[in-house]
Amino acid sequence: MINAQVLKLLTEADCSPEELAEVIGCSGMTIRRWLKKPKQEVPRVYLPAIREACYALIAKGRLGAESPSVRDLVALAPSSEHDAAVQALGLPDGFPMRGAMSQDTMLGGLAHIGMQERKQHEVNRGRKKMLSFGKLGAEWSRRIEALWRIVRSDKLGKLDKTVAYGALFYLLSPIDLIPDHIPFFGLLDDFGVLGLALAYYNSRFRDLA
Repeated sequence: MINAQVLKLLTEADCSPEELAEVIGCSGMTIRRWLKKPKQEVPRVYLPAIREACYALIAKGRLGAESPSVRDLVALAPSSEHDAAVQALGLPDGFPMRGAMSQDTMLGGLAHIGMQERKQHEVNRGRKKMLSFGKLGAEWSRRIEALWRIVRSDKLGKLDKTVAYGALFYLLSPIDLIPDHIPFFGLLDDFGVLGLALAYYNSRFRDLA
């Protein structure tokens, strides 16, 4: 991360260096020093705090959750939450940050999750909790119900169901690649994962999804 990205964050959030510094936990003078050297890298010790500042500014309505500059900053900053998510989901070590993922990488990750019998078992017994997400809207219900039909289908083999199992387990999991307690990001992330999995089945098994 370079100082120019911090400037972009300031501009988009329409806040002063002092306001951002308060959220990050440093001095306004520190931020102003960074801005004098836009191509210089931000000291790595500040990266987790900047990442959390993004979430705080979204919660205050100062930034949009879909902002490309926010997503770049979140993807670049290291996060112990990401490491914990990779571990909890049973993904391979070194699985990339969300900002660096292609659709193929994400689908591969979902298939890896869905291959694990323990996680399949949790999905099979978690239908009531899954359906509770339907209160978020009709499209949530449609995606969840479609993927549930896929995992219960007699027309598909176990390997063909792994992406659906992975997406539904991801929804049920209390920890994912972007934690649900983070305003906007968490739920949008779950919604996007469901959509990605469903698009995969729509392209391969049109009569099922």
